[in-house]
Amino acid sequence: MKKSVKKTYLYLSLAALAALGSCTKDFLNKNPTDKISESTFWKTQTDADLALSGCYEFLCRGYNSTSSSNARGGWGGASMFWDGLSDDAFVSSTSNNFNIISRSGITSTTGGMQSEGYEISYQAIAACNKLIANIDRITSMSQQDRDRYKAEARFIRAHYYFLLTNLYGDVPLTLEPLGMDDASIRLGRTPKTNIIEAILADLDYASEKLPNTGYKGHAVRGSALGYKTKVLLTVKKWAEAAATAKIVMDENKFSIYQGGYRDLFRKPGQNNNPEIMFSARFLPPNMYSPADMMYSYLKTIQPLGYLVDSYYAIDGKDIKESTVYDAKNPYENRDPRLKSTIMYRGVWRGTTASSAFDPVAEGVLGGFLPRKYINESKWPTSYATQSDQDWVFLRYADILLMYAEAKNESAGPDQTAVDALNKVRSRADVKMPLVQFSGSLTKNEFRDIIRHERRIELALEGQRYFDLKRWGMIKEVMDKTKDPDGASRLFMARDTLWP
Repeated sequence: MKKSVKKTYLYLSLAALAALGSCTKDFLNKNPTDKISESTFWKTQTDADLALSGCYEFLCRGYNSTSSSNARGGWGGASMFWDGLSDDAFVSSTSNNFNIISRSGITSTTGGMQSEGYEISYQAIAACNKLIANIDRITSMSQQDRDRYKAEARFIRAHYYFLLTNLYGDVPLTLEPLGMDDASIRLGRTPKTNIIEAILADLDYASEKLPNTGYKGHAVRGSALGYKTKVLLTVKKWAEAAATAKIVMDENKFSIYQGGYRDLFRKPGQNNNPEIMFSARFLPPNMYSPADMMYSYLKTIQPLGYLVDSYYAIDGKDIKESTVYDAKNPYENRDPRLKSTIMYRGVWRGTTASSAFDPVAEGVLGGFLPRKYINESKWPTSYATQSDQDWVFLRYADILLMYAEAKNESAGPDQTAVDALNKVRSRADVKMPLVQFSGSLTKNEFRDIIRHERRIELALEGQRYFDLKRWGMIKEVMDKTKDPDGASRLFMARDTLWP
């Protein structure tokens, strides 16, 4: 499989300009990509804009049903599928073979996301390498502007290499456009440690050259520092991860959004949102989000009872221990994020009582659907439903939780780590009981608190699978997990890295 993927990548490295697209209507209308040629390109800032848009466009790939060129896997609006590989959700369809992967059936010929995660990533990397190598030819742009464009491309390249090495481990590393020479065609795998070094170098460059502002669609300094924190956390460089997250916190360009937890995941709440630090941005009809079509109409992802039961009661206790939990009314007196994230029986799917969700009538085996990323105004949905929700890859709540985790792992709990976690819990429409710091709080106890908070706060955002892997818990957890259809989720050690 990898050999054929490399051929695809090499072809794209030569033809990247012809593949440049956009997540935005303006670029698609201004400069048709079928009229671009190497001899006339790299002359003006308009060319640079189009090339950079081509790098960002890959973030939107995935299930855009009106365009065959975008009907591919990758991150994009399909990122909730990653939760289908964890104990948080069930993949109810054969979409991209996630259901096969989730049941330890992955092989080198599985296809779907097993191959497309590789292909899409290298297509994006090829576009980024092309821009980085050529933008200095546009002498009409200032050096500062050219450096900023390179920084955005290097950030996106780091984003994809991080995905690749998380999924496959050792992968081919190239930081320049490739040709059709023998050395390029036979490019071998690079050790994961070297991939991580290259990712961190890209993120350091990006954090130096990108503007230190809030996020409005283009990567900024905080985006790069946030990703660097996540990379360092993944490779267990705890002190460095904590220090990097602290820079983001101290520079005060982002904050916890107080306009409603649900509105982080739908428009207009996402517009200029102070918590969002990086996202795939959709603009119908040229590039629309598949959220309502996939998760509401097709019901491709169904949250599991394990996730639902993990939401505490409003007194901050597990439902098995809480005195305010009522098994006859199981969704009352619960962490408010439950109702914002999970669609359970009786929740309105649309804007009237007649749209109340009935899992039996709709054939939803586990009884739940996602509510996060769903827009009631789109109900009733269909295969043609076009949504505009941006997919959020990184937000400030994640920074705070990563800081708490890194501080705890490096030196045990302290007041700053507890305060960071409590900022997440004290969101205006959440207001869960705060963690109290005392000398008796142990590292293990605080670790459990942090991991639970990550599961709840970031539920159905494509994080749980990767968290379980980096915590070394994926096999332990998945071997105890069953899907609503009765199938077991046995996890084999070989599945830690994909073939």
